[in-house]
Amino acid sequence: MSLSRRCAETLIDLVEIKLSCLEVTDREDMREKELLLRCVQELNAELRGENGTAAAFAAPKRRGRRPKHLQFQDLHA
Repeated sequence: MSLSRRCAETLIDLVEIKLSCLEVTDREDMREKELLLRCVQELNAELRGENGTAAAFAAPKRRGRRPKHLQFQDLHA
């Protein structure tokens, strides 16, 4: 993705404003907060000249129970 520096900085400002206004009251709000934090990380990566989608970030939390076919060793290897 190719954004000008000014556009990327403006988008970061807008996302940070949204984050500051967000009140986390349930799981949906927490997911939205995590998504917005990821957006800021990707935009910062773009500003550094990296590919924002390929940058290494913490994996998002899973919803629900883990599948029965996955063993404990597979998850923690």
